[in-house]
Amino acid sequence: MSLSGWDAAAIAVKTVTYAGALGAAGAVFFLLYGTAFVTHAERLRIRRLVLCLSALSVLGSGAQILLSAGSMSGGAAGMLDGSLIHMVLQSGAGRAGAIRAIGLLAASLGTRPHRRPAWWGCFGAAMAATSFAWTGHAHSLEPDVLPVMLLGVHLLGVAFWLGALAPLGIIAGAGDLERTAAAASRFGAAAVFVVAGLMAAGLALLWMLLGDISALWDSPYGRYVILKLACVACLLCLAAFNKLRLTPRLRAGDFRAIRSLRTSIRVEGWVGASILAATATLTTVAGPPALS
Repeated sequence: MSLSGWDAAAIAVKTVTYAGALGAAGAVFFLLYGTAFVTHAERLRIRRLVLCLSALSVLGSGAQILLSAGSMSGGAAGMLDGSLIHMVLQSGAGRAGAIRAIGLLAASLGTRPHRRPAWWGCFGAAMAATSFAWTGHAHSLEPDVLPVMLLGVHLLGVAFWLGALAPLGIIAGAGDLERTAAAASRFGAAAVFVVAGLMAAGLALLWMLLGDISALWDSPYGRYVILKLACVACLLCLAAFNKLRLTPRLRAGDFRAIRSLRTSIRVEGWVGASILAATATLTTVAGPPALS
Protein backbone atom coordinates (compact mmCIF):
# COMPACT_ATOMS: atom_id res chain seq x y z
CA MET A 1 0.00 0.00 0.00
CA SER A 2 1.53 3.31 -1.10
CA LEU A 3 1.35 6.37 1.13
CA SER A 4 0.49 9.82 -0.13
CA GLY A 5 2.32 12.87 1.10
CA TRP A 6 -0.70 13.80 3.19
CA ASP A 7 -0.75 10.31 4.78
CA ALA A 8 2.96 10.41 5.60
CA ALA A 9 2.64 13.85 7.17
CA ALA A 10 -0.43 12.76 9.17
CA ILE A 11 1.39 9.67 10.48
CA ALA A 12 4.39 11.73 11.58
CA VAL A 13 2.25 14.34 13.32
CA LYS A 14 0.05 11.71 14.99
CA THR A 15 3.13 9.92 16.31
CA VAL A 16 4.44 13.15 17.83
CA THR A 17 1.03 13.93 19.32
CA TYR A 18 0.75 10.46 20.86
CA ALA A 19 4.27 10.61 22.27
CA GLY A 20 3.80 14.08 23.74
CA ALA A 21 0.44 13.45 25.42
CA LEU A 22 1.16 9.93 26.70
CA GLY A 23 4.69 10.83 27.77
CA ALA A 24 3.53 13.90 29.70
CA ALA A 25 0.67 11.99 31.35
CA GLY A 26 2.92 9.10 32.30
CA ALA A 27 5.53 11.41 33.83
CA VAL A 28 2.80 12.92 36.04
CA PHE A 29 1.70 9.42 37.07
CA PHE A 30 5.31 8.56 37.89
CA LEU A 31 5.63 11.56 40.19
CA LEU A 32 2.45 10.44 41.95
CA TYR A 33 3.82 7.06 43.04
CA GLY A 34 7.59 7.60 42.74
CA THR A 35 8.11 11.05 44.22
CA ALA A 36 9.88 9.57 47.27
CA PHE A 37 12.77 8.50 45.04
CA VAL A 38 13.16 11.82 43.20
CA THR A 39 15.36 14.69 44.35
CA HIS A 40 14.22 18.30 44.11
CA ALA A 41 16.45 18.92 41.06
CA GLU A 42 15.14 15.78 39.33
CA ARG A 43 11.56 16.77 40.09
CA LEU A 44 12.18 20.10 38.39
CA ARG A 45 13.61 18.29 35.35
CA ILE A 46 10.57 16.02 35.17
CA ARG A 47 8.30 19.05 35.52
CA ARG A 48 10.06 20.73 32.59
CA LEU A 49 9.71 17.46 30.66
CA VAL A 50 5.94 17.49 31.27
CA LEU A 51 5.73 21.09 30.06
CA CYS A 52 7.77 20.38 26.90
CA LEU A 53 5.89 17.19 26.02
CA SER A 54 2.55 18.91 26.62
CA ALA A 55 3.51 21.77 24.31
CA LEU A 56 4.70 19.26 21.70
CA SER A 57 1.40 17.38 21.82
CA VAL A 58 -0.69 20.56 21.58
CA LEU A 59 1.35 21.71 18.58
CA GLY A 60 0.92 18.26 17.05
CA SER A 61 -2.85 18.44 17.54
CA GLY A 62 -2.89 21.83 15.83
CA ALA A 63 -0.83 20.49 12.94
CA GLN A 64 -3.26 17.58 12.58
CA ILE A 65 -6.15 20.02 12.17
CA LEU A 66 -4.29 21.94 9.47
CA LEU A 67 -3.30 18.73 7.67
CA SER A 68 -6.89 17.47 7.77
CA ALA A 69 -8.10 20.73 6.21
CA GLY A 70 -5.39 20.54 3.56
CA SER A 71 -6.17 16.92 2.77
CA MET A 72 -9.87 17.73 2.38
CA SER A 73 -9.07 20.42 -0.18
CA GLY A 74 -6.38 18.39 -1.91
CA GLY A 75 -3.85 21.23 -1.71
CA ALA A 76 -1.71 23.16 0.73
CA ALA A 77 -3.97 26.20 0.36
CA GLY A 78 -6.68 24.30 2.23
CA MET A 79 -4.57 24.45 5.38
CA LEU A 80 -5.38 28.18 5.53
CA ASP A 81 -9.04 27.86 4.57
CA GLY A 82 -11.02 29.08 7.57
CA SER A 83 -14.20 27.23 6.64
CA LEU A 84 -12.38 23.90 6.34
CA ILE A 85 -10.49 24.45 9.58
CA HIS A 86 -13.77 25.27 11.33
CA MET A 87 -15.28 22.07 9.93
CA VAL A 88 -12.40 20.01 11.32
CA LEU A 89 -12.63 21.75 14.69
CA GLN A 90 -16.32 20.81 14.90
CA SER A 91 -15.53 17.16 14.25
CA GLY A 92 -14.56 14.47 16.75
CA ALA A 93 -10.88 15.18 16.15
CA GLY A 94 -11.39 18.82 17.08
CA ARG A 95 -13.22 17.94 20.29
CA ALA A 96 -10.60 15.35 21.23
CA GLY A 97 -7.84 17.90 20.64
CA ALA A 98 -9.60 20.41 22.89
CA ILE A 99 -9.99 17.82 25.68
CA ARG A 100 -6.32 16.91 25.27
CA ALA A 101 -5.17 20.52 25.48
CA ILE A 102 -7.24 21.18 28.62
CA GLY A 103 -5.95 17.99 30.24
CA LEU A 104 -2.33 18.78 29.42
CA LEU A 105 -2.69 22.31 30.77
CA ALA A 106 -4.06 20.94 34.05
CA ALA A 107 -1.31 18.30 34.17
CA SER A 108 1.41 20.91 33.61
CA LEU A 109 0.04 23.33 36.20
CA GLY A 110 -0.65 20.55 38.69
CA THR A 111 2.91 19.19 38.58
CA ARG A 112 4.37 20.92 41.62
CA PRO A 113 8.13 21.33 42.24
CA HIS A 114 8.11 20.43 45.95
CA ARG A 115 5.60 17.58 46.34
CA ARG A 116 3.31 15.13 44.58
CA PRO A 117 1.18 16.37 41.68
CA ALA A 118 -2.17 17.89 42.62
CA TRP A 119 -5.19 15.61 42.23
CA TRP A 120 -6.53 17.82 39.44
CA GLY A 121 -3.18 17.59 37.68
CA CYS A 122 -3.45 13.79 37.73
CA PHE A 123 -7.03 14.03 36.48
CA GLY A 124 -5.81 16.29 33.66
CA ALA A 125 -3.12 13.74 32.78
CA ALA A 126 -5.79 11.03 32.59
CA MET A 127 -7.93 13.31 30.39
CA ALA A 128 -5.02 13.88 28.02
CA ALA A 129 -4.10 10.20 27.79
CA THR A 130 -7.68 9.04 27.13
CA SER A 131 -8.53 11.89 24.73
CA PHE A 132 -7.56 9.69 21.78
CA ALA A 133 -10.51 7.42 22.58
CA TRP A 134 -12.97 10.20 21.70
CA THR A 135 -12.34 9.75 18.00
CA GLY A 136 -11.14 7.04 15.65
CA HIS A 137 -11.97 3.40 15.05
CA ALA A 138 -13.14 2.45 18.57
CA HIS A 139 -15.53 5.41 18.59
CA SER A 140 -16.98 4.24 15.25
CA LEU A 141 -18.08 0.83 16.54
CA GLU A 142 -21.76 0.39 17.42
CA PRO A 143 -22.45 0.40 20.30
CA ASP A 144 -19.32 2.35 21.18
CA VAL A 145 -19.42 2.49 25.01
CA LEU A 146 -17.45 -0.69 25.70
CA PRO A 147 -14.84 -0.15 22.93
CA VAL A 148 -14.21 3.43 24.10
CA MET A 149 -13.86 2.26 27.71
CA LEU A 150 -11.44 -0.48 26.69
CA LEU A 151 -9.38 1.95 24.65
CA GLY A 152 -9.33 4.39 27.58
CA VAL A 153 -7.98 1.69 29.91
CA HIS A 154 -5.43 0.69 27.30
CA LEU A 155 -4.25 4.28 26.82
CA LEU A 156 -3.87 4.85 30.57
CA GLY A 157 -1.70 1.73 30.75
CA VAL A 158 0.44 2.85 27.81
CA ALA A 159 0.92 6.27 29.39
CA PHE A 160 1.90 4.69 32.73
CA TRP A 161 4.47 2.47 31.02
CA LEU A 162 6.04 4.66 28.34
CA GLY A 163 5.75 7.86 30.37
CA ALA A 164 7.83 6.38 33.19
CA LEU A 165 10.86 5.72 30.97
CA ALA A 166 12.25 9.27 30.93
CA PRO A 167 11.84 9.84 34.72
CA LEU A 168 13.48 6.47 35.42
CA GLY A 169 16.30 7.47 33.05
CA ILE A 170 16.74 10.74 34.93
CA ILE A 171 17.03 8.90 38.27
CA ALA A 172 19.40 6.29 36.84
CA GLY A 173 21.50 9.06 35.31
CA ALA A 174 22.31 10.39 38.80
CA GLY A 175 24.18 7.17 39.54
CA ASP A 176 22.57 6.67 42.97
CA LEU A 177 22.32 2.88 43.20
CA GLU A 178 19.93 2.77 46.17
CA ARG A 179 17.43 5.26 44.73
CA THR A 180 17.59 3.71 41.28
CA ALA A 181 16.92 0.23 42.70
CA ALA A 182 13.99 1.53 44.78
CA ALA A 183 12.43 3.42 41.85
CA ALA A 184 12.84 0.48 39.47
CA SER A 185 11.33 -1.89 42.06
CA ARG A 186 8.33 0.36 42.67
CA PHE A 187 7.70 0.78 38.94
CA GLY A 188 8.14 -2.94 38.26
CA ALA A 189 5.74 -3.96 41.02
CA ALA A 190 3.01 -1.67 39.70
CA ALA A 191 3.75 -2.40 36.02
CA VAL A 192 2.88 -6.10 36.40
CA PHE A 193 -0.77 -5.23 37.03
CA VAL A 194 -0.89 -2.21 34.70
CA VAL A 195 0.60 -4.09 31.75
CA ALA A 196 -1.77 -7.01 32.33
CA GLY A 197 -4.68 -4.58 32.23
CA LEU A 198 -3.54 -2.73 29.12
CA MET A 199 -2.88 -6.01 27.29
CA ALA A 200 -6.29 -7.44 28.22
CA ALA A 201 -8.09 -4.24 27.18
CA GLY A 202 -6.06 -3.95 23.97
CA LEU A 203 -6.66 -7.56 22.90
CA ALA A 204 -10.39 -7.33 23.65
CA LEU A 205 -10.65 -4.16 21.57
CA LEU A 206 -8.58 -5.71 18.79
CA TRP A 207 -11.00 -8.64 18.61
CA MET A 208 -13.91 -6.22 18.20
CA LEU A 209 -12.11 -4.31 15.45
CA LEU A 210 -10.97 -7.38 13.52
CA GLY A 211 -14.21 -9.34 13.68
CA ASP A 212 -12.36 -12.53 12.80
CA ILE A 213 -8.86 -13.83 13.55
CA SER A 214 -8.18 -14.42 9.83
CA ALA A 215 -8.35 -10.65 9.31
CA LEU A 216 -4.89 -10.44 10.92
CA TRP A 217 -3.28 -11.76 7.73
CA ASP A 218 -6.07 -11.16 5.21
CA SER A 219 -6.35 -7.37 5.61
CA PRO A 220 -3.91 -4.43 5.48
CA TYR A 221 -5.16 -3.39 8.93
CA GLY A 222 -4.34 -6.81 10.35
CA ARG A 223 -0.84 -6.78 8.90
CA TYR A 224 -0.13 -3.42 10.54
CA VAL A 225 -1.47 -4.89 13.77
CA ILE A 226 0.97 -7.81 13.46
CA LEU A 227 3.83 -5.32 13.11
CA LYS A 228 2.62 -3.47 16.19
CA LEU A 229 2.25 -6.70 18.18
CA ALA A 230 5.80 -7.69 17.24
CA CYS A 231 7.08 -4.39 18.67
CA VAL A 232 4.97 -4.92 21.79
CA ALA A 233 6.51 -8.38 22.23
CA CYS A 234 9.98 -6.83 22.05
CA LEU A 235 8.98 -4.25 24.66
CA LEU A 236 7.60 -6.96 26.95
CA CYS A 237 10.88 -8.88 26.67
CA LEU A 238 12.86 -5.79 27.63
CA ALA A 239 10.53 -5.10 30.56
CA ALA A 240 10.88 -8.70 31.76
CA PHE A 241 14.68 -8.44 31.50
CA ASN A 242 14.65 -5.24 33.56
CA LYS A 243 12.42 -6.73 36.27
CA LEU A 244 13.93 -10.21 36.49
CA ARG A 245 17.61 -9.48 35.86
CA LEU A 246 18.52 -5.82 36.23
CA THR A 247 16.41 -4.93 39.28
CA PRO A 248 17.83 -7.81 41.40
CA ARG A 249 21.34 -6.73 40.37
CA LEU A 250 20.58 -3.17 41.44
CA ARG A 251 19.30 -4.38 44.78
CA ALA A 252 22.44 -6.47 45.22
CA GLY A 253 24.63 -3.37 44.79
CA ASP A 254 25.93 -3.99 41.25
CA PHE A 255 26.82 -0.54 39.90
CA ARG A 256 27.22 -1.91 36.38
CA ALA A 257 23.49 -2.60 36.36
CA ILE A 258 22.80 1.16 36.33
CA ARG A 259 24.50 1.53 32.95
CA SER A 260 22.65 -1.52 31.66
CA LEU A 261 19.37 -0.02 32.89
CA ARG A 262 20.05 3.29 31.13
CA THR A 263 20.76 1.40 27.89
CA SER A 264 17.62 -0.69 28.29
CA ILE A 265 15.51 2.42 28.90
CA ARG A 266 16.83 4.03 25.70
CA VAL A 267 16.03 0.89 23.70
CA GLU A 268 12.57 0.70 25.27
CA GLY A 269 12.02 4.32 24.28
CA TRP A 270 12.83 3.61 20.63
CA VAL A 271 10.65 0.48 20.58
CA GLY A 272 7.85 2.46 22.21
CA ALA A 273 8.19 5.13 19.51
CA SER A 274 7.93 2.38 16.88
CA ILE A 275 4.69 1.16 18.49
CA LEU A 276 3.24 4.67 18.41
CA ALA A 277 4.29 5.07 14.76
CA ALA A 278 2.65 1.74 13.87
CA THR A 279 -0.51 2.86 15.67
CA ALA A 280 -0.50 6.16 13.80
CA THR A 281 -0.10 4.28 10.53
CA LEU A 282 -2.93 1.80 11.03
CA THR A 283 -5.30 4.56 12.19
CA THR A 284 -4.44 6.67 9.13
CA VAL A 285 -4.25 4.39 6.12
CA ALA A 286 -6.14 1.22 7.07
CA GLY A 287 -9.66 0.67 8.36
CA PRO A 288 -10.50 -2.25 10.65
CA PRO A 289 -12.44 -5.09 8.95
CA ALA A 290 -15.29 -4.79 11.47
CA LEU A 291 -16.08 -1.33 10.06
CA SER A 292 -15.88 -2.36 6.40
